[in-house]
Amino acid sequence: MIRPSRLTLLSAVLAVLLLAPGCTPRRTADSGPATPEAAWKVFRRNYCAPRREPGLLVKASLYYTRVKPTKRTNRTLVTLWGDFNGPMRLDVAAGMGKLLAHIREDGGGLLVFYPTEKKAYAHTDAVLGATRLGMPFPFSLNELARVTAGDFSGLIPALPKEGARTEGGFRYLLDDGLVTVLELDRDGRPILLEGRTTKAYETAQEWRLEINAYEEPAGKAVPMPGRLTLALDNGEMGVLRIRSRALKMAPWPAKALNLALPEGVEFHRLDSGTKSAGETKIPVVYEDKS
Repeated sequence: MIRPSRLTLLSAVLAVLLLAPGCTPRRTADSGPATPEAAWKVFRRNYCAPRREPGLLVKASLYYTRVKPTKRTNRTLVTLWGDFNGPMRLDVAAGMGKLLAHIREDGGGLLVFYPTEKKAYAHTDAVLGATRLGMPFPFSLNELARVTAGDFSGLIPALPKEGARTEGGFRYLLDDGLVTVLELDRDGRPILLEGRTTKAYETAQEWRLEINAYEEPAGKAVPMPGRLTLALDNGEMGVLRIRSRALKMAPWPAKALNLALPEGVEFHRLDSGTKSAGETKIPVVYEDKS
């Protein structure tokens, strides 16, 4: 497995994602739905509708920790931007502002550039490419962007296998998908997703995504996630705190979503070998293949 020495893609993307468990989102003033069926309808209405806006820009802080092979913690700043039906970009920076990684995902796959190491990695499958770089993440950057915008429609089926009331809200078992368990709070907001990695993994891993807090909305807007935590059964955990979020009223210009590769970059095709950027016909700009 190819693993860049200074920053794994996991610490980058998990960085965009997450905070420690135990902070339950506050309830709204009304009493909320009374039954699992009613709560499911509220959830589907509020959190399973694709955004009308074409894109977004999210700035967040990330806290990442792992326990194997050695204990490590990492704090970074992340910027996620792009179009929901087009390319997505993610930049990861150190606390002092030094850029550590540039990531681009589109219909043609994943491209990751580490400027300090002058290395770039690409794969035609975004999720598989991420795992080859040491990122045990269950879904794509695009899906992550949708989740940060309050859209879970790509992860949750139209109907659950079964549902039940719990002390803090509602719990549902789901069939035949990436997510096997969904929990809602008493207001029908998602607070927990559990599942198993099934794509691109030799050994499936259990994962757990918690939405620890929601931002207070303006007016009657639906609250959107403010802090999230992704934890894996191997002890890795990423905590994302969203600092700002803007939904774009027009698609991003293509130039804003491209990722330039400087001359002389060592370029690795994770699906077909390793070459130098100076010896191949890869473009200086990774063109959109969506």
